[in-house]
Amino acid sequence: MADASFITAVPQQPERSSARKYKDEINELEALVSGVTQTSQSTLLLKKKREMREVSDNLAYMKQQYLERMKACDEKHTDFERKQLEMKDSVIKFEKFIQENDAKRQRAEMRHKEEQRKVAQKEEELRNLKEELSATEKEREKLQNELSRLNRYKEYLDNTVEHSEEGVEDIEDILNRLTTLENANSDLMLLEGQNEIEMDAIRKERQNFMVETQNSILVQNSKVHQCQNQLEKLKATSKMGRDEEEAKQDRVKDVNRENGQIIMAIRNLYGRCCSATRTKMPPFSDRWVGNAVQLDKCLTFIEERIVDLMEIKEGHDEQLDKLPPIPRTGEKYR
Repeated sequence: MADASFITAVPQQPERSSARKYKDEINELEALVSGVTQTSQSTLLLKKKREMREVSDNLAYMKQQYLERMKACDEKHTDFERKQLEMKDSVIKFEKFIQENDAKRQRAEMRHKEEQRKVAQKEEELRNLKEELSATEKEREKLQNELSRLNRYKEYLDNTVEHSEEGVEDIEDILNRLTTLENANSDLMLLEGQNEIEMDAIRKERQNFMVETQNSILVQNSKVHQCQNQLEKLKATSKMGRDEEEAKQDRVKDVNRENGQIIMAIRNLYGRCCSATRTKMPPFSDRWVGNAVQLDKCLTFIEERIVDLMEIKEGHDEQLDKLPPIPRTGEKYR
């Protein structure tokens, strides 16, 4: 990093002095153009030449420094390349050694992993063997206990054979009889199982029959309920019909009663009119009831009688109007 900075470093002081000089030169040229300066052109030319020579010297100095720096850089670059080649040679020399070490390390790691795997496998086998041993010991203890328990039965069977009165010679006879009884028991159990299966089938059939019966009862109940609803509707319809018929009969009775009252009124009026006029018209009888022609004649007669009475009343009123007024009590008639 130091070499690189040395290579790329540029002196700042000469650049600042050159820039200042260029700026002064520009200012002086502007002064010449504007006519402010009082120096002669020859003096200015000499001055400018001197400044140009100074600038050329500074530039040559900078070039010399640049060349020296580039030369130093070339030397350092050459030294760096030489060291790099030496490093590559060292790497090439030790690369085989490094590869062999890596191969040895890999083989050692693989051997270590294999040994760890074998150790874990052996530990697993040892654990399984210990568990198997523990289970075997438990099984042996269980068998010993079972043997101790069965020895009592052996002793019992020996005593049974010894004291038997049915010709039992050894334990095998008892065991054969036990086997026969167990077989008979197995047959009976099998037969019982078959009977249970048959009973289950019968129970299932009975259950299905009961379900079907219940469903049929429910259907019949539903039909009965529908019939009851229809009967209720018919009863309601019949009641409505009876009510309408009774209302119609009541209306007929009312009409008949009104008609009877009207006929009775006409009969009374007609009788009064006949008695008052002393006519020879046939009297009003029940056989005329419902005879509209006869009723019309009676009403016509009553109307004529009422008209005659109204005319009589009007004539009487006119006669009363023509008479002098009647004197009050105590007054003389004038």
